[in-house]
Amino acid sequence: MSRTGVLPKQMLRELCATGCIIGVDERYLNPASIDLPLADEAYRLESIFLPLRGEKVRDLLPLVGATPHNFSNPLEVGVPYLIRIAGEWRLPSMIYGYANPKSSTGRNGFFCRTVADDVDMYDALIGPGWSGEMWVLARPDYFPVLVHPGLAVSQMRLFDGKSFLDDLHTELAIGRHGLIFDEKGRKLSFGEMRRHADSFLLTLRVGEMMGWECRGTRKVLDLDKCNFYDLEDFFKPIRISDRKHILRKGSFYILTTPEHIMVPPNLSAELRAIDPRLGEYRSHAAGYIDPGWGYGSDGKACGRPITLEVIPQEDMLVRDGQAIARIRYEYMKEVPETLYDMAASNYTDQRAARLSKHFKKT
Repeated sequence: MSRTGVLPKQMLRELCATGCIIGVDERYLNPASIDLPLADEAYRLESIFLPLRGEKVRDLLPLVGATPHNFSNPLEVGVPYLIRIAGEWRLPSMIYGYANPKSSTGRNGFFCRTVADDVDMYDALIGPGWSGEMWVLARPDYFPVLVHPGLAVSQMRLFDGKSFLDDLHTELAIGRHGLIFDEKGRKLSFGEMRRHADSFLLTLRVGEMMGWECRGTRKVLDLDKCNFYDLEDFFKPIRISDRKHILRKGSFYILTTPEHIMVPPNLSAELRAIDPRLGEYRSHAAGYIDPGWGYGSDGKACGRPITLEVIPQEDMLVRDGQAIARIRYEYMKEVPETLYDMAASNYTDQRAARLSKHFKKT
């Protein structure tokens, strides 16, 4: 086990119990992340922004034309909002954090970035001993969205040091459990996995029912409602007869990898930003993958495909097997007391491009 890494659920609970995190209860704790519940304070903005070092987010509200937002009204398409995150945060001196949208947020084309007092980066808490207020910059890009206090649209991972797997430990992890499998459940060797900087490349599955496209709608999606909406009111299925398809600029796509990903209990994984040399697009929104994903109850599940949220910046022809995303593995500080496949989740049976939990299953 690595001496540094991602803090597991039991250590997140300890931070809450000792007053480092106040006002965030047990229901927001995940195997290796903490959900960030929305407070009851929100503003409509003229633009997004970043604080500079030494600035508090709240003090910048006049700078971006902030006006109070009533939660009974949906968030408008294309309009940025700032919503305060509940709780009080006073992290220990050696702890830092990174945030990302939750999977069910990203699958709806709902842009979310976290900003924090005295931090001049999105989605980051930089120590030592950070304390202050956190906020979510939120913007629906394809249909209006209704949010509520207590709802979490983003999550935070906390670390006590970097612990990315080097080549040796990656090869050992492959030998012990496997990390990436093909569609037939065959474990890929280290030599078969295409390395790109600190990550491995994943490819796109193109063929038959390859995923979903959203061109936008005026229908409102309430993020508190699960298994409620008809798929084709918001998305249309992509059915093709060959192994190529054109992704259109201005549309939002839910697609999938042919590779099946396993995250063993002592590791976590993150989808990294794509290199622009591979194309001008975003390939994911959420990005974080919990320990135990695709592991099953005994490590014999041979992984599970990853759903991708793809936003092309230009019309883009894609073909089956084309590189589309990057994944990086890192160590957990400890094995979490609860693993993803053993916890209640909407995506443990994911075998293809899956829309969010808000839509009726077909």
